[in-house]
This record gives sequence, C-alpha cells and structure tokens, in this order.
Amino acid sequence: MDKRQENKLSPLGKFIEEYKASDTLRLHMPGHKGRFGYEDDLTEIEGADSLYEAEGIIKAAEDDASAMFCSRRTFLGTEGSSQIIKAMCFLALSRFKAFNPPDVRPVILASRNAHKAFIHASMLLGFDIRWMSGTDSSYSLCKCEIKPEELEEYIITLKTDEHNNNRKFALAAVFVTSPDYLGNTLDIKGLSKAAHRHDTLLLCDNAHGAYLKFLKEDLHPLSLGADMTSDSAHKTLPVMTGGAFLHISKNAPEGLERDGKKALLMFGSTSPSYPIMQSVAEALKIIAEKSYEDTADKLDALKQSLKDMGYTLYGDEPLKVVIDMRKSPMTGPGLSDAFRKQKIECEYSDPDFLVTMWSPYNRYPEDTDRFIKAAAECLSDYKGTLKEAPEKKALSFKLPQVRYQPREIIYLPHRTCSLDDPVLLGSVAADALLSCPPAVSPIIAGEVFDATIVELLKRYGYKTAEVLI
Repeated sequence: MDKRQENKLSPLGKFIEEYKASDTLRLHMPGHKGRFGYEDDLTEIEGADSLYEAEGIIKAAEDDASAMFCSRRTFLGTEGSSQIIKAMCFLALSRFKAFNPPDVRPVILASRNAHKAFIHASMLLGFDIRWMSGTDSSYSLCKCEIKPEELEEYIITLKTDEHNNNRKFALAAVFVTSPDYLGNTLDIKGLSKAAHRHDTLLLCDNAHGAYLKFLKEDLHPLSLGADMTSDSAHKTLPVMTGGAFLHISKNAPEGLERDGKKALLMFGSTSPSYPIMQSVAEALKIIAEKSYEDTADKLDALKQSLKDMGYTLYGDEPLKVVIDMRKSPMTGPGLSDAFRKQKIECEYSDPDFLVTMWSPYNRYPEDTDRFIKAAAECLSDYKGTLKEAPEKKALSFKLPQVRYQPREIIYLPHRTCSLDDPVLLGSVAADALLSCPPAVSPIIAGEVFDATIVELLKRYGYKTAEVLI
C-alpha cells in the first residue's frame, strides 16, 4: 500500500490493511481465517478496538461522524436502523424513568407509518403506543403527514388523559418517520418545537435521509431540531448493508448519550461486522468527494423528463424518484415488472406507487438516460389510456380499535386465519402484518380487525393474518 492510498484510508481501514499485509497466523475468530475473499473480516483483536467499548480506531470513526453531522455524539451501528430505533426508544425510556415513579407507564406518541422495529421496541421495552394518523385524506401505507399543530393537539389530549387517569401513564417521547418510503418529508423544525414546548423528546426515524446533511440546504432532521435520529447509512451513503448511525443532538437533554453503547449492545450482536464498520468509516471520507447537491440537480432533470412524458410524480425528497400510479391504468407492481424486463430493478412498488432510489454513485448520464428510455417504452405500451383511465378507488383508513398494547400480547397463543374467514372480523391481531420493504403495517398487534382493514390488507396482497386464540 503506497502513501497516497494510505492517506485516503480511515484509521480503521489502515489497521485492517496493515493486518492483512502482516501475514499474521489467525488463531482467532472468524473460522474462515481470512480466506475465501474475507481478508477484511476480523474480530476484536489487539488494536482493532471494540464497537461497544470503543476508545481507539472505532471511536475515531464515531468522532469523525459526530463532527460531520454536528451531533453531540454519534454512535456506529452494524445492524441497520432496526437496531438504532430500539436503542433510541431505550434512551428515551431511561430519561423517562429518571423523572417518573416506577408505576407510571411510559407512552410514546408515534406516526402510524412507523417501521416494525418500533413495534418490536414496544414489545421488548414495555412502553405503550398512542398512534397519530394525521388528517391527510389520501391514505398510503407508507405515509403519515403530521403537522406541528396536530402534534400539539395529540400531546394535549394525551396529557388530559394522564390527568384524568391519575397519571397511571405519561408521555415519554414523540416518534416520527421522515423522510418516509415515498419521499415525503415532515416539518421537523415545527414538530421539534411542539415537542419541546411540552418538555418531551422528538425521535426521528431518518433511515432514508442520512444524505440530507450534504445538500446545499442542510435538511437533516438533527439539524432541524430532532433530539435523536436513526440513520440507515447504507440506504443513501456508500456503506455496506447494515451500516447505521445513532445521532444525539447537541441540543438534546444532557445525559442521553451516556448509555448509548449500552442501548446499542442490548439490541445488537457482540460480534459486529468489521467490514461494515470499515465501510462506514471510509464513507465519511468518500462523501466529501461526491456532490449530493449535483445529484439532486440531475434528478430534477430526470423528474421533469418523466413529467413531460405524462407520468405523475410524488414526494419531495431530492434523491427519490417516486411515480404516482393512482390515476394510471398501470399499477406499481406492473410498472416494476416492465422495468425489470429491461434489467432495471426498482426499490419498491405497491398498487399506488413505484419507488426508485438514486445516489451520487449511480453513473450519470448513463443511468438516467437508460431509465428515461425504459420509462418511455413502458408508457408506449399503454399509449392512449393513461389520461383516459378512470380514477382508481381512493383508500380510506381510520385507526383500528385497540384491545391490547403490543407488549401485552407478545407471548399469547395465536393462529393463522384467512382474510376471507368471517371469524376474522372482530378478532385481535397477534402481530403486525408487514411486507419488507417497507415494513409498515395497516394493523398492529393488539388491534381489532374490521372490514376496512381487511380491504386494505387484500389491496396490499395479504391473504392471511395471525389472530389471538
């Protein structure tokens, strides 16, 4: 390795390269012993530092990330936002327990499009959930637009309920998703002010928005007032799958960061992946070499080309191109299959939307030109029908009746029931019904099935459900 290459590496990357070159006899884990192309895969050997006790080269990577994102503290994770979301909830509950009697149940107010990891956090950590559905009349599985004034109303209602129930429960935090899977972003600045007016934390699932820090206008939720965010670095940064950040804001209450490592370890493996950690550490250097702002400009041009063809687009996230199929004779899966035949694999589709995700590490203009050409060919198959097609039936949704909290039924017996079985109506869901992506469910464990929920589930392709016996 020459000096020029060495200078481009993070301390973690440099250590791994030097270890590979040392021809050391590997009498430690893993069992592949550095063969089969796994030379970079190490364990916590001398000098390699340890993720959950980091004080060396891993801590240096975390410090670099903290400086880059302007956080009070940033922690690395190797198991995606699923690990980080649970850790955020743990830290919020730790703060709650410090200021409330032990018999007061913590409640987290959450936007309905929460990832299933949040439901699992509720089951594992024992907090109750109060769902926020927003007032937007156009329902989508992935979307839940909560405005600051709506959040304020939810908090006031919850606090009134606290008072009327002699404080058997109390608000521990607010949990929102921004950006969502369809590229919608929330008013994080306004939401954080509303939460802070009531002395509570704003937690943001920012799985799809790590790159928002690197636009001309810094749109990262941490910069806009969120107290903690979970960033799936691998979704939008040049990072291996699983690489993630837990960010704690400089403006968050003092002490939240104290148990960050403990929180992550509770929900992560004691053998975290060194290749993933290295990819996160190296990404912090690579990011500076690429312009996310320039990519956003290129995608603006792509979006305009699609609009000129007749496509309707959705969402405001710069690096997502989401096609709205609700007034089209096509469906998301149908268009996705058409792209697949042209060797273009999209991120996600459902009856109403098709989602594509882009980054500076696509090839420009080759990839955008290829996508535009394919989109035009897909559209030509439906020529003359796109604008004439009748509007599809709009989805309706109201929050189901809650019989139990998820934490109350985690161990209760259950069985599989067909969605066509009449006995399903009035039954209680034993688990969330999810597809991954986007890992968002129309019904959550402990809620009661009604006809609207069954219709929604069928629309999204479900055939069975788990219900309590």
